[in-house]
Amino acid sequence: MEDYKRNLQLKILEIVKDVDAVCKKNNITYYLAYGSCLGAVRHNGFIPWDDDFDIILKYEDYLKFIKACQKDLDSKKYFVQTLETDPNYYLSFTKIRNIQTTLIEESNKSMNMVNGVYIDVFPLVGYPKGKFKRFMFDINRAFALSSNINVINNKFLYSIFKIILKIFGKKNIINYCTKQCTKYKCEDFEDLISVFDADGVPVNLTSNTILGQPNYMKFEDITLPIPENYDDYLKNIYGDYMKIPSQDEINFKTHTPFILDLEHSYEEYKKLHEKK
Repeated sequence: MEDYKRNLQLKILEIVKDVDAVCKKNNITYYLAYGSCLGAVRHNGFIPWDDDFDIILKYEDYLKFIKACQKDLDSKKYFVQTLETDPNYYLSFTKIRNIQTTLIEESNKSMNMVNGVYIDVFPLVGYPKGKFKRFMFDINRAFALSSNINVINNKFLYSIFKIILKIFGKKNIINYCTKQCTKYKCEDFEDLISVFDADGVPVNLTSNTILGQPNYMKFEDITLPIPENYDDYLKNIYGDYMKIPSQDEINFKTHTPFILDLEHSYEEYKKLHEKK
């Protein structure tokens, strides 16, 4: 494993520890998600080749989380990145950025947004019952996502979407579709879904029963919360999750860094870059 990746993981861990402290202070429940949850279970820490970190919260807690981080995290070190706080940000979920570092990924190197080492924060909402309500939910979810980043693979559907986007405007579509998705409270439904993750519905579908009470597990040199029924959670996403993936599968999931500087902020990087 490249040295940079382990150094990046340790810098991410700094963010995690500070975020965990904010959640404990404000009595906010969250869970490690996706590869971070898998890392805790299979490796008692980061998956050796992993280069990001994901957490999930129920939407009601997610709103509290954003406010708490804005209030309690050191603003000289961290930036709570949302569509509201960064007009050039292109995703619907939240990132907590360490703004004393620079991390620009290959996929967003042309975007002049706040950059830095980060963790991803995904909200969960209730997944309504009934075929029609779920159909409408899935459409609103897709539109909320695709207003920021294209997740529509069908060329015909995407051409229609672009026309709709031009007529109604990105911001109006995001606001409307987000409102339609987040009106379903987690406490009112057994099934829950990560509303702003670009992966499909089946991967992001979970439940109140699966989440349960946080199950604390060793992660590097601390203990962090994962879903109570983590076996069901991980099987839904990965199937045989204890099986080590192939190198091709590992490469597919890797976030390629275009620029990584753990010692200088993005603002410092831009100044140095402008002088050259």
